[in-house]
Amino acid sequence: MYNWIYQSLRLIFCPKRRYHKAIVRILGFYPKQFDYYELAFIHRSASKIGADGSFVNNERLEYLGDAILSAITAEFLFEKYPLQDEGFLTQMRSKMVNREILNKLAVKINLQKLIIAHTNNSISKVKSINGDTFEAFIGAIYLDRGYKKTKQFIIKKVIETHLDLDELVNTDTNYKSQLIEWSQRYKRVVSFKTNAEQDNSKIFICNVQLENSCVGTGSGKSKKEAEQNAAKATMVLVLEKKLKKAKK
Repeated sequence: MYNWIYQSLRLIFCPKRRYHKAIVRILGFYPKQFDYYELAFIHRSASKIGADGSFVNNERLEYLGDAILSAITAEFLFEKYPLQDEGFLTQMRSKMVNREILNKLAVKINLQKLIIAHTNNSISKVKSINGDTFEAFIGAIYLDRGYKKTKQFIIKKVIETHLDLDELVNTDTNYKSQLIEWSQRYKRVVSFKTNAEQDNSKIFICNVQLENSCVGTGSGKSKKEAEQNAAKATMVLVLEKKLKKAKK
């Protein structure tokens, strides 16, 4: 009781009280260290210069959060599906933590409203800022309150509230595999050409070549992610052409 009163009074007199209240609403509990969460919302495009001359942003927290989220999701799936094999568990984890899902989850829990970023660079091409922030936020919870509290947040506030697991089980998100299967079925030549951007932004760009013509482009923080996004864009184009033919 005393701790709750103390935390409430601390928020009332804090200069950043509106910002901190927004964080508390997302978490459902009072943080011990708000600094971790404030750092989680600083995208690299809005990096600050630290006292030692280093860049201060959420990339290190994002790295940590990615690992913690993966571990907790793996543990959750291991306990929920005791009769399923490794392949099923791996695919489900991949579906639950892919960039598209994380982007949506960040919006659903209102993280995007607190992000600090300058959107005049390659960030606008990647469209992963929300998902990146989500991972950094998970990293902040872990550093602030430990594994048990982080696991509780991910399962109760995220998975059980915002994810339809039955739908994910029946959803095929391996767009590259779908595209290759389509190309083999219709005897079309498909290739992927992936390169890192030249501005040191750690972003990969992939172009899908169909019969020597570029038909789909995607980007991502890894070669695999860029290829999946490019394959998805291509599959959308293929589907649109099918629909047009069906209407004729």
